[in-house]
Amino acid sequence: MARVNAHDPERQETVSRRTVLFGGGVGLLFAGIGARLYQLQITDYQKYLNLSQENQFNRRILTPLRGKIVDRYGDMLASNRKNFRVLLIPEQARDVDQVLDRISKIVPVSDKKRARIMREIRRRGVFTAVEIEDNLSWDDFSKINFELPYLGGVLPDVGETRDYPFGEASAFVIGYVGAVTERDLAAQDSDEDRILLRQPGFKVGRAGLERTYEAELRGQAGEMDVKVNAHGRVIEEMTDQATLPAQGKTLSLTIDAELQDVAMKELAGESGAAVVMDTVTGDILVLASTPAFNPNDFNVGINSDLWKELNESPYKPLLNKPLSGVYPPGSTFKVVSAIAAQEAGVRPSQTAHCRGKIWYGNRYFHCWKRGGHGTLDMKGAIKHSCDVYFYEIAKTLDVDVLAKVARKFGLGQTFEIGIPGQQRGIIPDRDWKRAHFAGSPENQPWFQGETLSVIIGQGYVTSTPLQLAVMVSRIASGRAVRPRLVRAVGDVVLPAPEARLIDINHDYLSVVRA
Repeated sequence: MARVNAHDPERQETVSRRTVLFGGGVGLLFAGIGARLYQLQITDYQKYLNLSQENQFNRRILTPLRGKIVDRYGDMLASNRKNFRVLLIPEQARDVDQVLDRISKIVPVSDKKRARIMREIRRRGVFTAVEIEDNLSWDDFSKINFELPYLGGVLPDVGETRDYPFGEASAFVIGYVGAVTERDLAAQDSDEDRILLRQPGFKVGRAGLERTYEAELRGQAGEMDVKVNAHGRVIEEMTDQATLPAQGKTLSLTIDAELQDVAMKELAGESGAAVVMDTVTGDILVLASTPAFNPNDFNVGINSDLWKELNESPYKPLLNKPLSGVYPPGSTFKVVSAIAAQEAGVRPSQTAHCRGKIWYGNRYFHCWKRGGHGTLDMKGAIKHSCDVYFYEIAKTLDVDVLAKVARKFGLGQTFEIGIPGQQRGIIPDRDWKRAHFAGSPENQPWFQGETLSVIIGQGYVTSTPLQLAVMVSRIASGRAVRPRLVRAVGDVVLPAPEARLIDINHDYLSVVRA
């Protein structure tokens, strides 16, 4: 049996070399660990501190109040009121369906609404609050608060919603707000705006001034950091470091709310429109359309039956008649016809004898008064609205002259007042007819008999009530008055549109005014 010599020099040298190598490797390992620790704790300290704080805090958006809309005297046309609503934080609800079932015993949650809630949860994530119901009555809100111990993840909330104190009277001026759509989100210029619009219950302008001045009325969102745990659950709100939201700007209008209300009551039960304008400044005091809708119905989510009724009504309660309704102006057009006649050389003293009708071409043109008015000059024809007098003028009047004068007084035009959907109406001339009958060459020439209809505001000619108000204002003032509806946006007062003198002999206007 062989024996190993413990004092073998060669063996000791091998052991010593291995010990040095092992010790060196361990030393390098600890040196690497030390260097990494130095990098993490000293060199990259700020970087990882920031990452740590980002993991510890989440940023919550604070929704701003929408700007107010007031009339010329400061009376409220659109404001904000308390909105009792119920939110759900899905992560805190063990079973969302079960929670919705419990809430349904107090406030009905339809299958359609339940599907919408589930879509919102998938889109926003389980840690973001989703609106279940808003505009609750105090009784229902109280019942839900009483049941809170059995409603995991449910968050009763007192928010703000839009309110229109004058209801139908302000509908076509103010418009209304509605829920945010995917199209609204896609139209935003920044992520910050998209985040704001995704907040539960957020509304945007859908019609009228609410839509046109959306950017000014929306306001600026605030921010607040909330401390969260590893699961993302909020454990503390950092209110002392919050940036408060800024309310949207106030719109001050030219409307006289009291006068607007009177006009709506006078038109009640009728399909009609009324416009009242200041003939010097162009301020619109009344812009009434009946029947109308209540914008508060849209604010809370309009009932499908009511929506169907509004759409199918023959009285067109969704049509803004002063701006979008086009109608034959009838005898109101005769004041423009009288000015155009003088422009064409007809003297105001020129007379015509009315027997109730005249023969022209191959048919009779009738006056509204079957027995006739007798002999009248221009002032008498305007006073009695005699059709035959104007028929006699129309026999030789160039329709292009009539159209040119009509446009000087605002007909056939739209005006920038902040409400979309205006119609131009029709002021016919030879060019218009050629374009209108482009596919029917035999109908393109202008026939003089057509002028007989146009001169009394019939035939092809149509206008809106707003255009007629502008027409009368320009005749009264002699200036190209333009209507305006918004007097100020926030602290910025908007000047009245410049109104130059109309390029017409003002002696002609005196005849019509008299």
